[in-house]
Amino acid sequence: MTNNVRQLKQKLPIERLSLDVLFALRLLFDKKKDITDLEQDIADLKHFPERVSDSYRAEWEAYVRREIIAYLRQNNHTAPSDLIDKVLGDVDYIKQHDSRYQDMLVVIEQTQQIMASQNTRVFPTPWRQQITSLMLPAIVAGDSADEDH
Repeated sequence: MTNNVRQLKQKLPIERLSLDVLFALRLLFDKKKDITDLEQDIADLKHFPERVSDSYRAEWEAYVRREIIAYLRQNNHTAPSDLIDKVLGDVDYIKQHDSRYQDMLVVIEQTQQIMASQNTRVFPTPWRQQITSLMLPAIVAGDSADEDH
């Protein structure tokens, strides 16, 4: 990794962005034939709400950071204020007029509310249930064997 890229990464405090701004940037830089299907990711939140904080945020931060660095490289002869204005205008347009953004943001915000609520409980995923049922008997048996000694 070049020194310039490393410096750019350190200067992009992407983790400070609110989730709505981060998601707008993620949508702005989304590519048509990208490996990630944002609509499917957001639809999956109804089954896996923990993903909004456990994995999606980190994925979106990495994606946006990479795309902003590429954008800055492609436009390195443009005045910084013009670059900022362009991205700000694009993000503002998405937030105000993009129905995809608005529909998906509703799901994201509802998921965040559910995850933050004190009286809700996230059911374990099928994989977690299977791994737990596989390992728990061995762990419990190991604990009782330790007590016998």
